[in-house]
This record gives sequence, C-alpha cells and structure tokens, in this order.
Amino acid sequence: MSIKTSAYIHGDTIEFSTIDYSAEKGPFWYVVCDDTPTAPDRPLPLAHALYEFERAAKQAAEDGDGEVVELRQCTAEDLEWAGVVPADYDD
Repeated sequence: MSIKTSAYIHGDTIEFSTIDYSAEKGPFWYVVCDDTPTAPDRPLPLAHALYEFERAAKQAAEDGDGEVVELRQCTAEDLEWAGVVPADYDD
C-alpha cells in the first residue's frame, strides 16, 4: 500500500489530505509555481490537483507578484522519484 498524507495550515485552519496511490489510477499531476513543483514528492490525482491549483492560483493573485501557476502531468520518472506506485501500474 502506498499512502501519503499532508497537512496545510491556512491561518487558523488546518486541512488534511490523504491519497492512497494503490487505489488511484493515473494520470497524476503536479501543481507548478514558476517552473517548480510545489510538492514533487506528492503527485496528485486530478481532483486533488485541481483543488491545489485553485488554492495556489488564488494565493498568487492575492500576492500580486506575477507568479505563474500551472498543472503539469507527471512522467513515469516523476512517479518513480516520488515512490508512487499507482493502482494501474503493470510490472
């Protein structure tokens, strides 16, 4: 089983997110800010990625510093580096 849990602190709020990679099929995504993945050790299924993208884009807009936020699909090498084995992985 390949599970990763993260906690995000936003002011007085803490959000927890858990992904069971053995139950998720790809593709997986990174949220990328100015060409740097925000959590390269945690590739995201699309639903999680869209939520994180929206959160990062809102923060970038509030900061007003011109930061570019985008979604990028993970490669096989990205998944290997992160130690993620998706449910649809074939040996």
